Amino acid sequence: MTLASADTLAALELRSVPAGLVALDALVKEAEVSLRFASDIDPSHFLLVFEGDLASVEAGLRRAIAVAGGDVLESLLLPRAHADLRAALAGKLTPPAASAQAEHAIGVLQCHTVIATLAATDRALKVAEVALLRLRCATELAGQGHAVLCGEQSDVEAALDAAREDAGAGVTVETRLIPRAAVETFSAAAQRPLGQRGLRPLDA
Repeated sequence: MTLASADTLAALELRSVPAGLVALDALVKEAEVSLRFASDIDPSHFLLVFEGDLASVEAGLRRAIAVAGGDVLESLLLPRAHADLRAALAGKLTPPAASAQAEHAIGVLQCHTVIATLAATDRALKVAEVALLRLRCATELAGQGHAVLCGEQSDVEAALDAAREDAGAGVTVETRLIPRAAVETFSAAAQRPLGQRGLRPLDA
């Protein structure tokens, strides 16, 4: 698998930990993928996030869904997932330098599920020249998630519009725009290493 081909991201949320572990076992036996998250989340659900080439990810997701059956709560398949989203999930997100943040706007989006958050963030990143400052999902957030973006105000506005569009029936994407965000706001919004606060996976 080449790096260029491993750009498909998938996620699956299961109703319970037993169902999640069964789905995980089926997934890794079916396809060669890179796991980004495989653990329990609030409220006693189980979340799988993985990536790889399109064929492998599709096969693994299809098998996990078939095995889990009625225990599947939500699923996501993102071919050509944005590089910043994949970097955040891998714990390798590099926010822009402080000098590049001057005069920039901040955009914040929040969703009621991890999968809705991942999908909305991917849509936002793909439509405009914005940078992902932070991605926080699931753990200690009651199963919810949020993302913080920055860039020129017009780009951030376009990104937030895209995040809300095509969200699907019953999915609400709450957004806020902060024009010319203060230095302190950037500092509070940025991704922080695991050792700097009591964080958990998906916010490393």
